[in-house]
Amino acid sequence: MATRQKNRPPVLRGIPAYEGTLPYLYFAFAEADAKKAAKILRILLRRGIRVWFCCGPAGSSQELLRRQDRVAGAALTMLYLTDAACADKDTKSFVLVNQKTGRQILCLDPDGTDRRLKMGLRETVPHVALYECRTDGEIESALLHAEGVSQEMLGEPVVLKDLSPLRTLSVLFCVLAVAALALAFAGWRWLGWFRGPDEVEFTEPAILSALREAAQKGPVTVELTENLTTLRLKEMPASWDELALLPALEQIELPQEAVAEGAALPEGDYTLVLTGGGGK
Repeated sequence: MATRQKNRPPVLRGIPAYEGTLPYLYFAFAEADAKKAAKILRILLRRGIRVWFCCGPAGSSQELLRRQDRVAGAALTMLYLTDAACADKDTKSFVLVNQKTGRQILCLDPDGTDRRLKMGLRETVPHVALYECRTDGEIESALLHAEGVSQEMLGEPVVLKDLSPLRTLSVLFCVLAVAALALAFAGWRWLGWFRGPDEVEFTEPAILSALREAAQKGPVTVELTENLTTLRLKEMPASWDELALLPALEQIELPQEAVAEGAALPEGDYTLVLTGGGGK
């Protein structure tokens, strides 16, 4: 079950926060760091780690109590330790409460600056550990090897789509543009408005129908005719002359009822397979 999305920064909307009772991680960060925090949250969820988070002012006493309850129930606190986090009174308050209870605090350092004293954390306390996380790889490493991160926190991996409004719109426009071009190109080729140099002209209806089906009803191209080894016909063609345009053809399949008595069969090194009642 996810926390309420109301009043979240747009970059965090759509990212679920764990509300259950199994062991979970509490991720603390300042609202100003929401963009980077969203990236870290995606890595956490992709790893299958249950994580609860919030940012910004509580806004009401009820929300404050709910946050305090979720913080108290967490097995481990992870802190994105930046200047913004040190200046954020809500983040600082929750982190200091964690330190007093002796809960493990995993500090992620984004730029090589140890800000634990600035946050009010004692860097000499064993459970307050600092890990560099300048790259996605270092974040992954911290999650895998940090003290306090345990198998008990793991659930089902979650993969999230990027719900950024600008990204969503740009992807939508790209998809629509590609679809429009594809439809226009298909129309030119299918309706005969445009015939490219890679197409092969067939006039025999029975053979042309089978080839278009092999090409999934699209144009019959040189690539198709050069690589097609089996031709499946629903009826006997009036003429087999165009088989010379199929250099890779090895086998021809025909329904038995299509082979009328005395009908002319193709000449050449083909295997003729009669279907629907035995073969020869």
